[in-house]
Amino acid sequence: MTDSIAITNSKLEANILDYMVDLSSYRMDVLPARFLTFEVKACKFVALYASSSDNKDSTKPLYEIAIGAAHGKKTFIRRRNDASLQESSIVTEESFINNVLNCNEYRPFWISWEAGSIMVGSGNVVGDNVIVSWIDSDPFIVKRLGIFTARKQVGEWKVFIPVKENFTGHYTSCEEPGKRAVLLSLGVFSSSELQCSTMCSQFNTCIVYNYQNQDKRCELLSFGTDPLTDVPKLPAVGWQYYAKCYDENEACFGCFF
Repeated sequence: MTDSIAITNSKLEANILDYMVDLSSYRMDVLPARFLTFEVKACKFVALYASSSDNKDSTKPLYEIAIGAAHGKKTFIRRRNDASLQESSIVTEESFINNVLNCNEYRPFWISWEAGSIMVGSGNVVGDNVIVSWIDSDPFIVKRLGIFTARKQVGEWKVFIPVKENFTGHYTSCEEPGKRAVLLSLGVFSSSELQCSTMCSQFNTCIVYNYQNQDKRCELLSFGTDPLTDVPKLPAVGWQYYAKCYDENEACFGCFF
């Protein structure tokens, strides 16, 4: 969730990056990324920032992608070259579309910045339903991404962050026993808990395993093709789920976002 903030946009606030929620804090590896998919529930004006600075320096070039600006009617892409707030340092491409956001439901969107082609669209498929696009003749490398909700609004976000392929060998569960993860099953086996975790470790597609100690039942799980930031689960007496941890145990699936 992004808090309500009175700041409006990068055209009016020099230090705009100070107000964003930095996705690097959630272990997102920004440099290899070329797009981002997300869902957001807000009445109006949500924004994403893609910065050329790796330390949130607002004086460096940045892209601002705003959805539902101008009382919910405008979506725009803006490049700002510095923090001077001079018109000469700002380029904006915009499109008008009504009711793009909703106060009471999550709406899916995507942004992409491949080779200077900056785009934003609706839906879950990158490249479909483009709302506005702009070609930057002098693109920069995006090193930082962030989100925020402006004009004293509160926004609820679900940002789909790619999981790094650097499993540490450690598992964790974010909750007390008595819950079973509900994902794509890779199979149910009879084994010890050690054998269960070892089997999951051997498959990159295995992200979570369920274990029932009384009957020694092991279920390996994958999240399939759908992007997820949390582990769907149901109450189940005697069961416990365990999720893989990545990046020196600082990012455990379902526990860090």
